[in-house]
Amino acid sequence: MVTVDFEKHILPNGLDVILHRDSSIPVAAVNVWYHVGSKDEEQGRTGFAHLFEHVMFEGSKHHNQSFFEPLQKAGANLNGSTTPDRTNYWEDVPSNYLELALWLESDRMGFLLDALDQQRFEVQRDVVKNERRQSYENRPYGMAQSHIQAALFPMPHPYHWMTIGSQEDLDAAVLDDIKDFFKRYYSPSNASLAIAGDFQPDQALDLVNRYFGDLEPGPQPYRKGRTDSALAGRVELEMRDRVTLPRLYISWPTPPDFHDDDPPLELLQAIMSDGLSSRLHQSLVYEQQIAQSAHVRYYAGEIAGQFTVQVTAAPGHDLEQVEAAVDAELARVHRDPPTDEEITRVKNRIEAAHYRQLARVGGFGGRADQLNHYNVLGGDPALINSSLDRYLAVEREDILRVAESVLDDGQVRMRVLPEGAYQPAAAVQIDRTVMPGPAEEPSFTPPTPVRRRLDNGLELLVVEQPESPIVAFGLMLRTGAADDPEDLPGLASFTAQMLAEGTASRTSREIASESEFIGARISAEARREYTMLATETLAKHWPTALDLVADLIKHPTFPDHELERVRREHLTDLRRSKDDPTAVAEQLTAGLVFAKDSGYGHPIHGTEAAATALSRDDVVNHYRQAYSPAGATFIAAGGLSMDEVEAKVKAALGDWQGGAQAGGNKHAAERDGAEGATVYLVDHPGASQSVIRTLQPTIPRRHPDYFGLLALNSAFGGQFTARLNQNLREEKGYTYGYHSGIQWHSGPSLLLAGGSVQTTVTLESVSETLKEFREIHGDRPLEQHELDATKEGILRGYPASFERPGQIVSQLLQMALFDLPNDYFTAVKGNIEAVSLEDVRRIGAELVQPDRLSVLVVGDRTAVEDGLRSLDIPLKLLDGNGAVVQA
Repeated sequence: MVTVDFEKHILPNGLDVILHRDSSIPVAAVNVWYHVGSKDEEQGRTGFAHLFEHVMFEGSKHHNQSFFEPLQKAGANLNGSTTPDRTNYWEDVPSNYLELALWLESDRMGFLLDALDQQRFEVQRDVVKNERRQSYENRPYGMAQSHIQAALFPMPHPYHWMTIGSQEDLDAAVLDDIKDFFKRYYSPSNASLAIAGDFQPDQALDLVNRYFGDLEPGPQPYRKGRTDSALAGRVELEMRDRVTLPRLYISWPTPPDFHDDDPPLELLQAIMSDGLSSRLHQSLVYEQQIAQSAHVRYYAGEIAGQFTVQVTAAPGHDLEQVEAAVDAELARVHRDPPTDEEITRVKNRIEAAHYRQLARVGGFGGRADQLNHYNVLGGDPALINSSLDRYLAVEREDILRVAESVLDDGQVRMRVLPEGAYQPAAAVQIDRTVMPGPAEEPSFTPPTPVRRRLDNGLELLVVEQPESPIVAFGLMLRTGAADDPEDLPGLASFTAQMLAEGTASRTSREIASESEFIGARISAEARREYTMLATETLAKHWPTALDLVADLIKHPTFPDHELERVRREHLTDLRRSKDDPTAVAEQLTAGLVFAKDSGYGHPIHGTEAAATALSRDDVVNHYRQAYSPAGATFIAAGGLSMDEVEAKVKAALGDWQGGAQAGGNKHAAERDGAEGATVYLVDHPGASQSVIRTLQPTIPRRHPDYFGLLALNSAFGGQFTARLNQNLREEKGYTYGYHSGIQWHSGPSLLLAGGSVQTTVTLESVSETLKEFREIHGDRPLEQHELDATKEGILRGYPASFERPGQIVSQLLQMALFDLPNDYFTAVKGNIEAVSLEDVRRIGAELVQPDRLSVLVVGDRTAVEDGLRSLDIPLKLLDGNGAVVQA
């Protein structure tokens, strides 16, 4: 049993302060909750709470510039979010930068309006509108929830509108409107500050008093209590969307969070749809095969909640058939009550998820965030230590009771069909204009893994964390999509997907049931250069999870009937992906840079033609040839020891032989006759945004310039304050986010940059992207201050990447995949520090290639083609499969 110790203080101005110390790594998490969300808005003035989530990052009186800049330079991770009930902000900083985070948070709490002007307001309003387009309007089924919520909570219910707000309300808002909203809600008396991690509580409390103690409280907001929906009966809705498959939603209003019905509703949700062994999946997807997917989402808010069934029909099946099957499964809960096995399985899952969240001090859902959740919405942060008990105490009768009382005729059914188808206390006077510097640099020594090798060649790579209640582990094979036959792209991915569909001793149902019973989800995924079977579970259950993984890897049978079902589902997913312009872009990017026969130029998940053509023999042959302990690595981190790992892995996998050789010898090769810079346009009629991807090949992962390019990319587009995002989002408001990254390979890697932009500024966005590539190449090479900031950010943020067992496994994966030495983690600091300005400028000049860029645009051709043709760059029209339809 893990207990989170904390102390709570209340400042004279009303600010709640919660302190939780954990010095296992030198990271401090600062987390602020304001008790305000979209339910506190007024009709006609919606979206204000979410808009402030953005505005609060733009600067305040004593730091009148981006909130991100000093924190990312310090190596922090930070973000914020808004719900109907609260707005939160968090930053996970190296512990010697705690004072900086508190200075910044206090300044935007007390002095934001001194810096908020019309220009910042308008730019962030445009950013929010682009977020709405990207997350709702330009996404398949994206607007369905808006209609459901409006019907589920009729006016004047405060949950009637979506947190994102409406475009019309955002357009109508003026600066004084949002200033008034801030004055009403964003004050210490309406806030809770949690600090978790590596700090001395007395010193932290002194800092909190110093920076927050003289801030004035705000007016006492009106608190809305439990507000039941006025929904009187069943509401039927229908909408058309640019989708391939119809989808059914059934939503019920439920009681709020912390109500007695909340835990049994959570268990009912899990029994119905959590995992492959859940009732809806087994019945609709697996047995009847009338649904492509079946899920239940349950959310309990502060004043009400909602329980939503979401089922997407399989090809050739209509919603009437799906709806009847859903109703039958819901009715079966009473006729065939949840079994002891089902209830234990979901309780194990809930317990495992609870401890996975507690494994991190910061971020969304970490200990600081949970302490604030229970403090603000539950009224007592100590609930963090007892909340799990509520769920583990649920009995079968509780589940049946809520199924009867909550899932009644008061519901909304939405069918989505295809188109065409106070006085402040005395405080120390401080000069807020002076940004605090860091305290003494904390010491951090990255873990050095322990390596061993079994007699069959299987390598073991382990980081021991005896105090952790969680174990994460994975089996990495040196085979992936790069080994796909030229005529069967996606074979490696499909083979990995089939591993869990049956073994010599277990059916697919039994595999799903056994893994989900212990709260472990076993993923089997093929990437470009490796295949990974991985899971994370409670330490007490990891041997059971290992036995399951061993069975999958040694004894898969690839049953014909399961293969045909998985093929059908896979084909449907490939067809549906064409509904989503972002998915279309992801499918085509590699083929615009690498040759199709190189193993790197095809989509990892393959094509419709290949999925149709592949046979069971193809899958079996790939498995026999590529799945081998030779070159494979068992990676683990958490509450275990190497001796334990060696003994248990030897017992489970010591007799595994497999193929003679894993992995092939392909290398990413550029397309033959690759042109100079070219724009490729894929038509997505009616799209409200254009998806842009700008691509070029670059160096292998083991190249001597790796760390230099890593630093260059970070400054170019790898973080919020990088050049690309500052230009297209922060200065121009074209996009919700615009970034760059590198897909690292053993051979040539892929550098890509882009984002989703408003359709009307597609030309301008492409032009600005090309300009940024030219400038980083040489027209405006990286400056010393940019390099210093990005190096400092990388190094100071490095310890946070070893916080949780799952993160450590990800780090170990890179070590195994690219044959990095045992001391690699400890050598990172010196390698980054050694990168010079001369290095990054040379790398920009040599490795960034503006004249050879491939620019992919997926958007409304009628709205963007003429503008793109005005660029002095050839343009080619592609279909959704990447074939040229017009040059």
